[in-house]
Amino acid sequence: MDSSSLCLPETQLRLSGSNLEAFLYTVLFPPICLFGVVGNALTILVLVNNDFMSRANIFLTCLAVCDVSFLILIIPHSLANFDRFAFNYTFRYLYLPSKMHLIAFANWTSAVAIWLVVGVCFERVAGVRSPLHRLTTPSRGKLTTGLLSLLTFCAALTFYNHVSHHCFIKSFCNASQIMAVCLDVNLDVWPNNRTNISPPALRTYVAATRAANAALVVFLPMILLVVLNMMLLYYVKKRSFFMYASLGRVSARMRKAGDVALPFVGTLFRRHSDQILQQRTEHRVAVTVCAVVTSFTITQAPSAVVLTVNSLLKERLDAHWYHMTTITSFLVVIGKSLNFVVFCLSSSSFRRRLINTLRSKYGSRDEKRSHSINTTYTRCDSRDSRILSQKKSFQSI
Repeated sequence: MDSSSLCLPETQLRLSGSNLEAFLYTVLFPPICLFGVVGNALTILVLVNNDFMSRANIFLTCLAVCDVSFLILIIPHSLANFDRFAFNYTFRYLYLPSKMHLIAFANWTSAVAIWLVVGVCFERVAGVRSPLHRLTTPSRGKLTTGLLSLLTFCAALTFYNHVSHHCFIKSFCNASQIMAVCLDVNLDVWPNNRTNISPPALRTYVAATRAANAALVVFLPMILLVVLNMMLLYYVKKRSFFMYASLGRVSARMRKAGDVALPFVGTLFRRHSDQILQQRTEHRVAVTVCAVVTSFTITQAPSAVVLTVNSLLKERLDAHWYHMTTITSFLVVIGKSLNFVVFCLSSSSFRRRLINTLRSKYGSRDEKRSHSINTTYTRCDSRDSRILSQKKSFQSI
């Protein structure tokens, strides 16, 4: 019997790898994705409307853009878990050949995001250690060059995902069904004792870039994040102690000085108060960055380690490890949607600017609408007043 006329049952046509994966991406993913896209869009709106675009704000804005891009790239994988799309020939025809490329682009955005978080954490450590660092204006040319270099560097490290699997696509049921099987090019023997037809140069390239990706996108950034976050927490705690100690010293000087030197001590107190106000602002920013970095590390690190193990091991893994991969991958989706919540919970300044930004956006629309209505009423009132004056003139005549 010709295989092209063989019709496959629905159980074989389903694209979800397990019931757990189907539940996560059909029930939990849609609301989380919607919340993440809207939340990151609001984060971008608040950060872009800030009067002073510091390096941290620029990095956090780029991080939100990467998170939105990642969530959008995961939407086709979520749709593939719905039977309505999984059994649709057009969707399968478009999705199956591009699945590995979508994964490659998602890994690219994740690689850029992790180095952006490292940059944010490093910038905050430098800002807390050196107060003058905050006053330096970032060069637009250097920032643009740095971001483009980061994009190129991460693209080179993750490009192997585009060619790491060889996908076989075949039609069934008189070309009304389509199936695809993607096999790793680095497997010595493909399933059913089939020979691996991948060129040796391609296998060497994929193996080398996988190792480089594991070192430069997973382990090195994670080590830097842990070290920098510990340094940031240390300096934040030290700065908090310094603020309270400064207030205590100034109060003691005021008590000892008496009435004669009171103006000088008052000036000293005001100067210390200004410094402490500035330090409190930096303290709040550092706390927000600590929260973002901690949330990012908790949600990204497990998936990075699991995916690295998957890519480096050549043998096929069992069902329990597949569940572990599914859970850690979905944890990344949650992490991409949590930054807005972290900003709102850890920063009162962010909440205040968010409310003011939304009020200014919607308030301006209401003002324009009310202005147009008032203009109409004014025109009507002026016309009525002219008619009334004409009537009075005729009566007087």
